[in-house]
Amino acid sequence: MKMTKEQKMELAVKLRAPVNLPFQAPEGYTAVADQVTIQTLKIPTSVGENTSYLIEKKGGAENDLLIINIHGGGFVQPHNLWDGYLCDYYAVDLGCKVLDIDYQTCPEAMFPTPMIECYEVVQWAMAHAGELGIDPDKVVVGGNSAGATLTATTCLQVNEKGGKMPAMILLIYPAADAFITPESEDMLDNVPDLTRLENRGILYNAMFTDNDPALADNVYINLGLLTEDHVKNFPETVVITAAQDYLREGGERLAARIAASGSKVTLQRFMNSAHGFYARCSGDWKAARKLVYDSIRKKFDLL
Repeated sequence: MKMTKEQKMELAVKLRAPVNLPFQAPEGYTAVADQVTIQTLKIPTSVGENTSYLIEKKGGAENDLLIINIHGGGFVQPHNLWDGYLCDYYAVDLGCKVLDIDYQTCPEAMFPTPMIECYEVVQWAMAHAGELGIDPDKVVVGGNSAGATLTATTCLQVNEKGGKMPAMILLIYPAADAFITPESEDMLDNVPDLTRLENRGILYNAMFTDNDPALADNVYINLGLLTEDHVKNFPETVVITAAQDYLREGGERLAARIAASGSKVTLQRFMNSAHGFYARCSGDWKAARKLVYDSIRKKFDLL
């Protein structure tokens, strides 16, 4: 049963409200914003004009690497501050440019709009490498949660439609087993405790897919259905999972599938962490960021 416009907007308000994932940054963390410049870009796509933010360290980037960030939020929550600060740190600590994608979210834009938008923005960035001052062969695409899902589906679309693969992807606690469940319909009438990520996940899925059970077998929605053939030619991949996250098993299965296809995969589970820890500065966030930094530096000889 599809939702009415009123149902979608009412549910979106509840899902966009602050809940159980606080921003736990240490004192002084946000001062990094004073060390960067941010340029707003308007990028044409087939699903509408995209807004993205080009970030670099004041004084200019130190190398020609580009990191493209795709924020999380269950395809419903809009661009957020913690992803913004994360991008600032990428730019300052790695000396690179960062493109932070502010993609369209539900219910204003349902599946497959955000997936198409992110794929086309990534392709645009590599095609406009000269204009951006980056090397198209040194592009890293990454995201957390739904942003990790959109990162993976960007690569799936390269395999399906053509285009240039990024050199590396970062899948940070990906929502890899999203699918329609019978609980979706029940929850539309009686929204459950939204401090539980499992409950939010069911509702995120219902919103993103318009609660259409016909999409349950779509690999772009349920990455758990991917075969080795689907993920062939994926670039070097870093997968980060959290031991206290119910999405952990799906993310680790996805990592194994990509590795089995022949791509290089680095997988690490962080034992003292829950969903959201990487961007929101909780649990093992410092160790996880070090893993990402070290992987990027090694890949592009930035040591």
